[in-house]
Amino acid sequence: MQQLNRQKNPILCLIFLPVLLMGICILKYSVNFPFSDQWPLAIMFEKIYSNNLSLSDLFSQFHESRKFFPRLIFIGLAYLTNWDVRYEMLVIFLLTCIISLNIYCLSRLTLRSNFITVLFLLAISNLLIFSPAQYENWLWGIQVVVYIPIACLTGCLVIAKKKLSLRTKLIICFCLCTVSTFSYANGMLTWLLVFPALTILASGKWQEIFTKNIWIIVSGLLGFITNAVVYFYDYQKPDKHPSFLSAISHPVDTFHYFLAFLGAPLAFENLTVATIVGALVFSLWIFLCWQIFRLVKTDFILLHRLIVWLIIGVYAIISGAVTASGRVGFGVGQALAPRYTAFSLYLMVSLIYLLAIFCLVASQNNTRKKLIKYNSLLLITIFLVLHINTIINAIDRMSDRRVILLQSKACLLMINVIQKDECLVMKRSPEPLINTANILDKLGFLQPGLVKSKNIEKIAEKPKSELIYGYFDTVNQIDDQTYIANGWAILPERGEVADGVILTYENAKGEAIIFKLINQKIPRPSVRKYFNNSTYLYSGWQKSFSAQEIPQGKVKLKAWAFNTENGKAFLLNKTQIIN
Repeated sequence: MQQLNRQKNPILCLIFLPVLLMGICILKYSVNFPFSDQWPLAIMFEKIYSNNLSLSDLFSQFHESRKFFPRLIFIGLAYLTNWDVRYEMLVIFLLTCIISLNIYCLSRLTLRSNFITVLFLLAISNLLIFSPAQYENWLWGIQVVVYIPIACLTGCLVIAKKKLSLRTKLIICFCLCTVSTFSYANGMLTWLLVFPALTILASGKWQEIFTKNIWIIVSGLLGFITNAVVYFYDYQKPDKHPSFLSAISHPVDTFHYFLAFLGAPLAFENLTVATIVGALVFSLWIFLCWQIFRLVKTDFILLHRLIVWLIIGVYAIISGAVTASGRVGFGVGQALAPRYTAFSLYLMVSLIYLLAIFCLVASQNNTRKKLIKYNSLLLITIFLVLHINTIINAIDRMSDRRVILLQSKACLLMINVIQKDECLVMKRSPEPLINTANILDKLGFLQPGLVKSKNIEKIAEKPKSELIYGYFDTVNQIDDQTYIANGWAILPERGEVADGVILTYENAKGEAIIFKLINQKIPRPSVRKYFNNSTYLYSGWQKSFSAQEIPQGKVKLKAWAFNTENGKAFLLNKTQIIN
């Protein structure tokens, strides 16, 4: 027992290490700021504000999907948390934990191996399931939608393997498949995958599938058709999306896209590596399926152990094929989009368990057992090398993404004062956005709230005497009408560069009036060296402005570091005077 515990404890650490890493990354790099595809949800809040929200709004199409159930989650969370989108990221994290738990349950039900092996395989799987390669999803609350289908699918497979009545299984699976369908477009796949699995698991031999239990597949098809009729009612093809004809007319590019899609979770955003990894993983999976088919022809019960992992692999493959067909028009490189790894990684998870079961079945021959052992060690080594590189790349991307979102948040908070839209990470024109932002502000859904006055004193915060927030270095005249200002700005309490730099001029009353918001980041190695903090490297700022933006005559200019987490501005050292 003591020896078992000594073996188990390190593996348990390995299981929870990627979970802990991802939790820390979300806490560190997340930003409470709705952006891009989250803004159509803001329109729903406008309708709630004006008492115009209807059931059809909740069912309405967005891109290819009808996000009915996620919208209920988003609206509920918004009113509980004042639309702090970091709670949506928490839901993503919890859904991923549920998926991992489902994978563990399925492994206990199918492996028939010792507990140490089960834990070891879960540790390898968790490296993928909680991989930072999905950084776009982890830091974007709306991506709850891509985790619901796989959570529903793995949940259905666990239910299918449990010792419950067939009627109970069908009811639960019907509900989960419906939730999956009306969460994300590829959620409809669950209908086509779950019910064949239920049929096989309810049968004791091949003949029973097509005689005794064919009605299970039929009921699944009826459920699918019913959902599809509702789903495609008044369906419109999304604008600006490539036609499926692109895939037909460019089959080589489509297949290339498909392989890169499958290999992306271990490719650190390198197209060549993604293509090679995808080709190897897909080929090995197909080879295993062929070997498995030869075994289950005479051993149907073995199929009971394998079917759940085959279904999970097919889910990833079909998702890749559909995405390749619909997105290849954007270019093969688009297959590396981090949000897609939430689908493709499950082919690798499927492969891990199919390999494990195949090895357990085929390991009776000693020579073959040694060959399997050495090949497994080689595969694990390659996997770890690729995964470590992927983690390093993804964490760098998370850091970059945080900076971009904080800059965009600064633009949004200043939208009533400085209507500047080029730094906004949105998909809406500035004018409608101003109206929506002000409604959200009234609801308390924008934290810390919009800046409502050009007078900087409304948001100015007196800095602590021992802290340095930066310097307003110089203002140089470029021509008769143009000046250029530069300096550097940091937020020492957070240990980060300023989210934005505000320029003010002093009016006749002695008030500092906001006229410019600067988001440009310039390397300042001297600042990084002085503070011994690598995050301060891009603390420099520089921006030109017109003489028409400030009063005529002798003008006093000041610069302020803007902190979007509390909406406060901190005066930088030095004041500049120009004529």
